[in-house]
Amino acid sequence: MNSFLFTNIVLSFIILFIKETYPVEIKIYNGEDEPKINVTIIPLYEIYPLWSEQEIRWESYYVTYVNPEVEVAIYEYDPESDFDQYYPHKIWKFNEHKVYLNNSINNNNNNNPVKFVVQDSWLGGNLTNYYVQVNLLNDTKIYAIRPYIYYYKNRNSLAPGPLPLPFIGHWNIFLIGDVAQNKYNLSEKYGEICDITMFGQRCVIISSPKYLKELFSPSVHSPFLRRLPLTSGFIELGMDKEGLLLNCDVPKWRHNRKFFQQSLSPPSFLQLCTKYTVECCEEIIGYWDCIKDDQVIRLDEWFRAFTSDMMGLVASGSKETSMKIQFMKFTNQIYKEKKIEDEKNKGEIYRRLRSEYADALGFYIFVPKLLWNLPFISVAAKYYKNILNYLTDFEIQFIKERKQQIKIEKEYNISDQNSKVRPDFLTMLITQNTEDDPSPDEIKQNIREMFSAGTGTTTTTLCSIVYLLAKYPEYEDRMVKEILNVIGNYDQITTSNLSKLPFTEAIINESMRLYPVVPITYRYSPDQNTKIGDYHFNKDTIFAINLSHIHRNSEYFENPDQFIPERFLGNWKERIPKFAFSPFGHGMRNCPGKNFSMAEMKVILATIYRKYTFKLVNPNEPIQFKFTLVNDISKMEVYIERRK
Repeated sequence: MNSFLFTNIVLSFIILFIKETYPVEIKIYNGEDEPKINVTIIPLYEIYPLWSEQEIRWESYYVTYVNPEVEVAIYEYDPESDFDQYYPHKIWKFNEHKVYLNNSINNNNNNNPVKFVVQDSWLGGNLTNYYVQVNLLNDTKIYAIRPYIYYYKNRNSLAPGPLPLPFIGHWNIFLIGDVAQNKYNLSEKYGEICDITMFGQRCVIISSPKYLKELFSPSVHSPFLRRLPLTSGFIELGMDKEGLLLNCDVPKWRHNRKFFQQSLSPPSFLQLCTKYTVECCEEIIGYWDCIKDDQVIRLDEWFRAFTSDMMGLVASGSKETSMKIQFMKFTNQIYKEKKIEDEKNKGEIYRRLRSEYADALGFYIFVPKLLWNLPFISVAAKYYKNILNYLTDFEIQFIKERKQQIKIEKEYNISDQNSKVRPDFLTMLITQNTEDDPSPDEIKQNIREMFSAGTGTTTTTLCSIVYLLAKYPEYEDRMVKEILNVIGNYDQITTSNLSKLPFTEAIINESMRLYPVVPITYRYSPDQNTKIGDYHFNKDTIFAINLSHIHRNSEYFENPDQFIPERFLGNWKERIPKFAFSPFGHGMRNCPGKNFSMAEMKVILATIYRKYTFKLVNPNEPIQFKFTLVNDISKMEVYIERRK
């Protein structure tokens, strides 16, 4: 039997199994943010062979009982568009239609077969004024064949790129191996513009700064204010309408963005962060002074503990005990694992949950929902679901306690001098002066992203710097000389000193060029067609900006694979094109905490390198990363040596 035909037959049975196992979810609302009732509808359709030219349309969806006056929103096929726009991309609302028991929706303006078979149900009750939002992002038929048919029908107008695999398209790029490295290899093979599919939609990998002006526009009216299209994973993570990172609700995103900028930019906040960073540096030095020169330490674990304690002070005003616990583990003192409910080590529990949350991000973003219940994958899905629940419960309880503390101090008119509430990021979130008080979920997601952005990313950059300086000791000597000339051996580090460390800053920039924490960033517009180079891209195209490849482009960086900090001395912004170096991104989606991050890393380097030098245990091994949405350092073993 022809192997291609055999593959299609086997995969057809798999899709039939998936159809029965993965019903599409709907949620019933009543004008509130949280759904009151969750139910399911089961899509009924036949499996079309790959070679079929017939248009594919969903037929009917069984839906549980609802009363009249129901507004229905559904992702629907637009018959006026080309086939490449078939994947559901817009919300179609039946504002003038009503659903009655045993009747179907009539007066369908688009003349598409949308039929609801309404049945009696356990729901009962009066559901008048509720509406049903139908989520068809999981339609297995669309995922199964759309990439292949799309490629076949548009192969002459696509940019260079790999041939999609039957049924799975280019899922192998996201599910097998390192996503960032896979996309880097694609750029190497296919050039500056590479065509693939992602989430069943067209995805274009951009690997040159000359194509980024529109995508990185700083305008508040830019059509590219979203990173990615809405997926079930975003909803599961609670990030579809909250926070900054993956928020698909642009008005809410703008509000959060403005708050982050106003909170993280003032000089007073940077001074406070410098104070907290110095405080944590003094603590870690106290532990490291007890470690012998010939003892091996996991530097990645120490920096994770350091940044966790420091961000605890900055974000929530509560210092965690991660460094203390790290030292106890290192010295083989008795340390028993605590259960998740244990109240005695809240800070360490929270750190571990956040660490697992980083892995959950990668899972929910890159693994389609229709695979979550498959064997083996279902184990991970349940585990990450539990992590999300634990993390949410932990954060919501902490927010409630802080709100109560603020309320009590306000009632008793306690002055700022006597207040036990620090002016941290969480307090600012709770007390911000806006028309509507932020909900606990909004506060939770913002504080979660604040922690995530300030711990894992800083840890990865610091480990990269230590690795490179250990490989290039001449640059370490030059940096230490600058630090001693500006600050001295024992003087206190201040924000005014930090601006006088240009070579230290150059080392940080060069490290981020070679090992960007965010190797790939995304832009997406659901509304606007775009032309990039010689290619036209319809709305709903995902653009993946390959920063790791751009950072090593020999057209903009001489000897791009070498560590040369001098690139970033003097008027380097005039020599290097604007979008050729993007460690914190550009445009409206850039990192709002970049000034804070740079100040923090300067303080850490200036403090620890005045006292120590680091030697790699395995100097011939390359640095290792694990990719989720960012590059996370895998393991780094070093010796700490005191300076004489």
